[in-house]
Amino acid sequence: MDLTWRDGELQLLQGLLAGLPRTRGAAALVTGSPGTGKSTLVRAVAERAAAAGTPVLYACASPAETQLPLGVVGQLLSAAAAPAVPAVPAVPVAAQPAAPDTGVRPREAGPQLLYEALRALRPGRPALVVVDDIHHTDEASALSLLYLCGRLAATDVLLLLGGQPHPSLPLPLVELLDHARCVRMPLRPLPEEGVAAFLASPAHGAMDPAAARRLAPHWHRFTGGNPRLLRGLLDDHRDCEPARPARPVAGTAFRAAVRRCLRAAGTARTGTARALALLAEDATLTRLAAFLAVPERSVSSTMEDLAATGLLDGGRLRHPGVRAAVLEGLTAGESARLHRRAARVLHDDGAEPPVIAVHLLAAGTPTAPTPAPTAGTAASAGAGTGGAGEQADGPGAGGDAWAAPVLEEAARHVLRAGGAHRAAQFLRAAHQARGGGPLAGPALARLAGAEWEHDPASVIRHLPALAGEPPDAGSGRPGGRPHAGPQEYRAEAAGLLLWHGRHAQAARAVAALGDTAAVREVRAALGYVRPVPGAPPALPGADSAEAVLESLVTGHAPRPTVAAVLVALLYAGETERAAQWCTLTSGAEHLPGTPARRAVAFAAAAVVHTRAGLHDTGGACAARALALLSPAAWGIAAGMPLSAGVRAATGRGAHEEAARLLRVPVAEAMFRTRAGAHYLLARGHHHLATGRARAALADFHACRDLLADGGVPAGDALDWHRPAARALRALGERPQGEPAAVLTRAERRVAVLAAGGCTNRAIAARLYVTPSTVEQHLTSVYRKLRVTSRAGLAELMGPQARPAVGVS
Repeated sequence: MDLTWRDGELQLLQGLLAGLPRTRGAAALVTGSPGTGKSTLVRAVAERAAAAGTPVLYACASPAETQLPLGVVGQLLSAAAAPAVPAVPAVPVAAQPAAPDTGVRPREAGPQLLYEALRALRPGRPALVVVDDIHHTDEASALSLLYLCGRLAATDVLLLLGGQPHPSLPLPLVELLDHARCVRMPLRPLPEEGVAAFLASPAHGAMDPAAARRLAPHWHRFTGGNPRLLRGLLDDHRDCEPARPARPVAGTAFRAAVRRCLRAAGTARTGTARALALLAEDATLTRLAAFLAVPERSVSSTMEDLAATGLLDGGRLRHPGVRAAVLEGLTAGESARLHRRAARVLHDDGAEPPVIAVHLLAAGTPTAPTPAPTAGTAASAGAGTGGAGEQADGPGAGGDAWAAPVLEEAARHVLRAGGAHRAAQFLRAAHQARGGGPLAGPALARLAGAEWEHDPASVIRHLPALAGEPPDAGSGRPGGRPHAGPQEYRAEAAGLLLWHGRHAQAARAVAALGDTAAVREVRAALGYVRPVPGAPPALPGADSAEAVLESLVTGHAPRPTVAAVLVALLYAGETERAAQWCTLTSGAEHLPGTPARRAVAFAAAAVVHTRAGLHDTGGACAARALALLSPAAWGIAAGMPLSAGVRAATGRGAHEEAARLLRVPVAEAMFRTRAGAHYLLARGHHHLATGRARAALADFHACRDLLADGGVPAGDALDWHRPAARALRALGERPQGEPAAVLTRAERRVAVLAAGGCTNRAIAARLYVTPSTVEQHLTSVYRKLRVTSRAGLAELMGPQARPAVGVS
């Protein structure tokens, strides 16, 4: 029997017993919250007294017998009538058979019956009368014990009572426990030193003392020093062998110990614990009182009791393991009812929409009113969270008009914070709260937009409805063009269609819309992704590119069209601003946004760094982008990270890596877009670098044809001429038209010398011009030949360039 840290109390009680009959009767009251060892101490005193030959009359009150008159007295009289000294029961009375019938009837017994029986037991010899769980004693037995307590001076009896502190008790028990003859001995949870002694005690496996001292602070914080919780935690700790983690683990035994503490604490404290578990960090005294439908002072009292048990720390449940144990016994129906009540309490108290929405989601969203629970159903839930006056709460429960707007507002909140998956859950729940049925219109666009941020592939099932196509048979999708509604919603739908390669449907969706920023963005993206001859897209300039990048790395929600617009801006922007873009996109590594948001940011970073020649960084960013989203999720935008990754791998000679990226499946629709042109160029460069010149030439010519079909001129990033010329040379053919033909005579002389390795000062000395003139000519050469360095110039000029010897 474990009495760790209870030696002082045990010696005091044994001293009271040893002082009989000299002291002529005594009484002691041991109080302790559930699990603190009150019953263990009382039973230890009784067992030692019985072993020493002292008569022991033992009784344990039970909640089931609170209304049974003289139930406790009957147990004591049964013990007094036994022919020998009775042994202390080995198990709690709640698990024992009913006490034997003593023949005592309430009308035959008065308060003096127990007193007379004790006086006749063994005159002149001390005796011990033990009543455990005194707070459950019936009123008639309490009167008898009170009568005995007032006459202890005429007996040689130690009356030892054990019970919980400050319970709500009937008057006879209050007077009994407050009697002047009672020595009060409150038991408190163990301190850190007591926890260390508990862990090192032989009764619990004799943990190494050094290990016990090391673990004690963590275990004390976990249990509050409650011995019952410590025993459960220790059992779980043993189950973790051979790992035995240094920090405690709340397993099955720990949760069972928490539930035992709550059962012993009573219905009111269990209800308060469940309210704390449900409201968690949002719990306040006012909200708890409203949830429980009791005065605030009652909540304060029960929270003090729970804190004394060790379940609370700073007004909150001590640990998630405690919260799980508190809610573990609830049925699905009880859990839903309590979550609905929590949602209503939080809503009425002005909580933030995401906080309320979590409870609405946990409760489900019934579309029919839920009947208010009666007092019987509230009691059967074992929650202590309301009685006959409790009303059904939550969506669909007699006033559900507030639920759907709260869920929709919560979705907007969490989406801005990067919680796309949770936002989609809130939007689906809001739709159910409004009556359910097929999704259409703004509700569909909002839901599809949130799902795109979490996993763009999940939007594919919504595409027919977003495009307004008739549903497939049995699909449940709504038919009809969704032309009603705000322009923003239709622009959002068009962006989703564009992401997945539905160009014609996206164009139809915005054809009749006005001139808003969202519509302009979609139209610009359409013009860039699927260019139409003679109608070049009106794309923003480089300043807008930086604004788009800033929105990505600062966590603002991008539209699905942002990938297309971003690629256009990056490739159309000024080369000398690439360094600034690299700085902006470096924030992608720490972006706390949604998966789609982070993937687009990484892809943009890959494009920027690869274009700047930073192949290692660009390749790493491309890999992160492709890891965040599946190929199906990327849609036609897959060309952005894949082309950057292939170019980066080719640039650093990692040809196997480039080949692996080229095996990633891509949508056929991508090869009808400008993203496909970038992909073809990247693949052609890979083929050229690995000696497959003919395959490279085919890719470069396919890029040429794709751009020609859309009337797109080859720019810096879509220049297929130079690599095609290199492929022809590798095949032994001479390209039509040398690059230097577009240069003036002066520019050609400067280009040849620069390609041969001359510095600007050396070129100026040889040609008898100023260095400034050389710089002007080189700027014009770079622009006309679409190169950015002397190395590129030397590669393009080929045999025309001769090494300049003797010139520095």
